[in-house]
Amino acid sequence: MESKLLLALATGAAAGLAAGLALRERRAAPPDSGVPDEERLAWLQRLSTVGQMMSGVVHEVRTPLNTVILAVEHAQRVLDQGGDPREQLRSAAREADRAVEILSDILDFAKPAQLDLKPVALAPLLEGALEPLKIRFDERGVETSLDVPADLEVLASPRHLHQVVTILLMNALDALPFGGRLDLRAERAGRAVRVTLSDNGVGIEPAVLARLFQPFATGRAASGGTGLGLNVARWIMTKHGGDVSIASPGIGKGTTVALTLKAA
Repeated sequence: MESKLLLALATGAAAGLAAGLALRERRAAPPDSGVPDEERLAWLQRLSTVGQMMSGVVHEVRTPLNTVILAVEHAQRVLDQGGDPREQLRSAAREADRAVEILSDILDFAKPAQLDLKPVALAPLLEGALEPLKIRFDERGVETSLDVPADLEVLASPRHLHQVVTILLMNALDALPFGGRLDLRAERAGRAVRVTLSDNGVGIEPAVLARLFQPFATGRAASGGTGLGLNVARWIMTKHGGDVSIASPGIGKGTTVALTLKAA
């Protein structure tokens, strides 16, 4: 209950920040009388953008905070049974740190920045992104597999690449509400490395697929999707000198996401 209260407070704080920004915009806006319609429309559009951005921030930060809740609740069960909850508490601490990193990433997204790229072993990074979400995939009866050569390295910023993979894993989780399968693979392709995440979930219709990387576009509006995640993912991949692409044969036919990175 306490952990859920913390999540509610965090969400409320973000919503309060959005309200504060909106109020500042309103105070800065000209009075209704005598203001050209074009100027009032531009002001309303800015308010809408602020609201969408804050909704996206809440959406992205909610993922690690929810994992913190699950880890803490699991730790409590382990402790009640006389076990050692340190592993669960370490997982909670890692995800809390990642929530802070996500906020930093979103701030970076709003201004030009260069990432610190270095050789990174790909298998441990992908395992580290998948491990905190395994409990969610297991709860839905989703079978996951990871096939990555142990010696495969890429040039990357570890925390930013972790962020991209987590965004894609969360999208895959939403695409597999009734079980199924998710396969993560990586292979060397000349001077590049190709990472693919393939699921046999709900798929994406062509009209939605064509605009997924547009700002605030989402195929999951009904379930709370904001469209910020894929936008951030593409920005991060561009900063890596790579790319991200999404393909789907259509509704009910699954989805494949491909990341292209420079080999170390």
